[in-house]
Amino acid sequence: MVVLHGWDTAVVGSILSLFRRLLHVPSQLRNALAVFLASVLLGGGLAAIVVQGERGRLLADHGQRMESAAAAMAGRLDAGLQEWGRDVALLTRFAAFHAEPPEPAAARRLLDDLKTRSPDFSWIGFTGPDGRVIAATGGLLEGMNVAARPWFAGGLEGLYLGDVHPAVLLARLLPASEGGEAAYFVDAAAPVVSADGRILGVIAGHMNWLWAERVREEMARLSPDRPAPEFLVLGADDGVLLGPEEMRGRPLVDAALAAGRGQRSGWVDSGDGRITGFARTQGSSDHPGLGWVVLARRDAAGVLAPLWSQAAWMTLGVLALAAMAGLATWAVAAGFGRALRKLGGEGITGADFNADLERMAATLRRLRDTAWRDPLTGLLNRAGFAEWRAAHPDAERDCALLMLDLDGFKPINDRLGHAAGDAVLAAIGRWLEVNLRLGDCAVRMGGDEFLLCLCGPTTMSEIAADEVSARLQAALAEGLETPMGRLSLGCSIGVAILPRDAQTIDAGIEHADRALYEVKRRRQAARGAAAQAR
Repeated sequence: MVVLHGWDTAVVGSILSLFRRLLHVPSQLRNALAVFLASVLLGGGLAAIVVQGERGRLLADHGQRMESAAAAMAGRLDAGLQEWGRDVALLTRFAAFHAEPPEPAAARRLLDDLKTRSPDFSWIGFTGPDGRVIAATGGLLEGMNVAARPWFAGGLEGLYLGDVHPAVLLARLLPASEGGEAAYFVDAAAPVVSADGRILGVIAGHMNWLWAERVREEMARLSPDRPAPEFLVLGADDGVLLGPEEMRGRPLVDAALAAGRGQRSGWVDSGDGRITGFARTQGSSDHPGLGWVVLARRDAAGVLAPLWSQAAWMTLGVLALAAMAGLATWAVAAGFGRALRKLGGEGITGADFNADLERMAATLRRLRDTAWRDPLTGLLNRAGFAEWRAAHPDAERDCALLMLDLDGFKPINDRLGHAAGDAVLAAIGRWLEVNLRLGDCAVRMGGDEFLLCLCGPTTMSEIAADEVSARLQAALAEGLETPMGRLSLGCSIGVAILPRDAQTIDAGIEHADRALYEVKRRRQAARGAAAQAR
């Protein structure tokens, strides 16, 4: 038996009294309260769906940006390794290294000159076929035998790139500015081969791993995201080659690595509060690469911060609309019904309000798409672009404009028919829809001409223009999937950056169009010169 005393009895009595009053309120008020509660539940559910969808969109958008940032840094690292390999390979052709007997002074001058022009080299040396150092920058290690070093054995076989490793022989000889005893190197080596095929020695260079740290700092500085992503470089064994000092040399267990096995690039929501993009270095035709993986990471909390204020405003909006819904629903529905019957149109009977509303909405969507979109590619047409400009006034001040004209499109039409040409244009439309950022737009200007508008400040839009141009050229060269099979072609691109090249979009389009035709003119001139040379 439960006994109520004092305050408890008063509370229970108040609640019962409220229920009795609700049972006796007029039916019109009860219906209004029911509509209010139903609106709250429905609006709250829809708001939760919208918030969840927006959360997914924010994560996907920033995940793709992290993937692009990781891929850009991986490309920079690949380019640096290839450039160093070429420098070392070119050195082997100089006569000073082919002299028999060797001329240490002349060889040392050449090596010192290269180190001056390429300060990322901490040491460059020329060894004999027995591994003895004949000449080296600054005279370091001259006379020592380095035959036991991996780069020497690799260099005897051909162009060699060695993975990151700590300094060994040079540890105590390097200044503190180059890492001193804590220095790490990447090796490049190549054989010096005489005219009759004999190996006269090996030229090797030690690239200071501080170079990768400078690349990381530059990528962070140029990143449009603030705060900038955290960049890490992992070796083929998942050990941290570049990152916080406490992580260096330790294997990193990360969801990005587990999810990305066998993939060139991608991104994941790591589940530890971070969004992680990854990309693998690819090497070159001369060297398969060192199997590095670049990670770009950002805290998810910062990405999702704008979502919570949006959710709060949506909650207030749902409550406000629900409060009005009880009184307004019947009037709004009746008004819409009368309006639809007056408008009439295909299928409008007035018998089923919801069905009539859906038919009218579908008709309006079809009319809008017909007016604003190119039916073949699904991209905006000129009228649609005008509407897009009106809705995005910031683009008039800061954006990159790319005028595209396909090269080799007419031969596809002539050889395979207009159906193949239409399939190529549709495939380009799909590629642009998938690969442009949210907030950018693509327009089919007519025929095989397209216009891209990439929004953002000058530095960011210029980087985006370079990236989109390179990726599109690569996709076209690789070939587009069509019902007729994979079809390859080229593309000429003219670029205008606002406000650097023009003050308005119209003037920027004219600038990009002139740049496009200058590209085509130079290309035609080059082909003509090549034809005459043959």
